[in-house]
Amino acid sequence: MHSLYSVIRKLTVPPVFAALLLLLLYSVYPEYFASFWNLLASLLLLCILPLLAYPLQKHIPRFKDRGREGQRSLAIHFSAAAYILGTAVAWLFNVPAELKLIYHEYLLCGVIMLIVNKAFKVKASGHACGIIGPILLLSYFKLLIPAAISLLLVIPVYISSIKTKQHSLPQLLGGSIIPFFVLFSLHLFF
Repeated sequence: MHSLYSVIRKLTVPPVFAALLLLLLYSVYPEYFASFWNLLASLLLLCILPLLAYPLQKHIPRFKDRGREGQRSLAIHFSAAAYILGTAVAWLFNVPAELKLIYHEYLLCGVIMLIVNKAFKVKASGHACGIIGPILLLSYFKLLIPAAISLLLVIPVYISSIKTKQHSLPQLLGGSIIPFFVLFSLHLFF
């Protein structure tokens, strides 16, 4: 059963949910991207670059001997760099406001996760944050059926995170709260 929980966690890493979010939005609202190239750029910056941390961890000396904690730490670094780059690209190329909102959601969630985890020494779940954020964005953009279906996946993700001892329930809830706060703040701004 432990291997099933591990598979669930691997299949639900945040970049997978980011890809689902972007592809669903593009299929329904292509105008949110203005061009196919913006879709490709967002997939690269919000999905592919953050995912690269996992296979590259064993090749980067500072992270390779640190096991899961090294993988987690490297994923945070890769994600932060990709989210900063994505937000800069969004402003530089003046993408539509909806895509800017998505980039900002990822960037600000990443910044708050970093502050909570490093400055306050509270281990909020990036996994939970990376799943709840896209579900909230689907709801925000009125894709309620995909949001509801995605919401059903939260329970097995929470259970698998607890069973594999990656996170406790308070850590999962902490990571889940961050995207609510960020999206509410961005809604006021955008």
